[in-house]
Amino acid sequence: MKNIFLFVITWLQEGFFVDMEWDVKKLTANQKRIADFIEKMGKQILYYSETELAETLEISNATVSRFWKQIGYDNFKSFKAALKEKEQISPDNKLKNSLLQIQDQELQIHEHLLSITKSQLVNTLQEIDYEKFNKAIRLMSICRKIYIHAPSSSEGLSILMKHRLARFGLEIELLPKSGHELFESLMHIRKEDVVFIFGFVAMNREASVLLDYAKRVNYKTIILTDLLISDFQENGDYIFYTNRGELWEFHSMIAPTFLVENFILGIGQYLEKQSLENLEKLSELRKLYKEQLPKLK
Repeated sequence: MKNIFLFVITWLQEGFFVDMEWDVKKLTANQKRIADFIEKMGKQILYYSETELAETLEISNATVSRFWKQIGYDNFKSFKAALKEKEQISPDNKLKNSLLQIQDQELQIHEHLLSITKSQLVNTLQEIDYEKFNKAIRLMSICRKIYIHAPSSSEGLSILMKHRLARFGLEIELLPKSGHELFESLMHIRKEDVVFIFGFVAMNREASVLLDYAKRVNYKTIILTDLLISDFQENGDYIFYTNRGELWEFHSMIAPTFLVENFILGIGQYLEKQSLENLEKLSELRKLYKEQLPKLK
């Protein structure tokens, strides 16, 4: 299959990545949060104190202290020393990081948004496994039906997916966001189906049920999440990370929308003949009934 990312990001800067192997099964819920934060912060974690890390994540200092031994280090200091061996941080990089932290005081809103959006998109692309991405596209293209679980702020993305993918002739159902209503849909999901889950911030109870039931019925799950370390990695089939900003920032939906649009384009490309035929039929219907159902201006 052709690679659908037909562009070059010229503003990609050389970065620093923690690049650790995390044994998620051995981590507690709070330890997973710490690991996720470290992965997202990259080299900036070197400028944190243990107390600042605890305050940022709103957990105790004792919890943070125990974390280092759990991952094989005596303390935070030895963990930092190991990271510094991988990457020597120069004075100009330190200055650059400081300037980035205060630049929002100098920029207009649109300039600041453009700046952080670039960073979020680059980070999202860096984390994509393109082989898995193409497999997920094929899976959604040939399955019997796609069910989408989209709680809270991700609801708009689910509506976008349903609207666009239905045009290609795919059967899409938006799952109830919460509560017992989920059972009414759950009973109809088959092994030939795909469940697409938006999992931002944390795994909710409904997502947990959907992933557990997948093991019983053998349907496939695709997860779009803003967590690098979480229970999704253990339980989902295809997990894709999207950067929505730091914990203390406004959580943007630009990078998630970008990734969703790429899924849509990828499926349209995979089902090219079917997609074009359906879009041509849509155009014909619009022409046929343009007097009775004029386009709203």
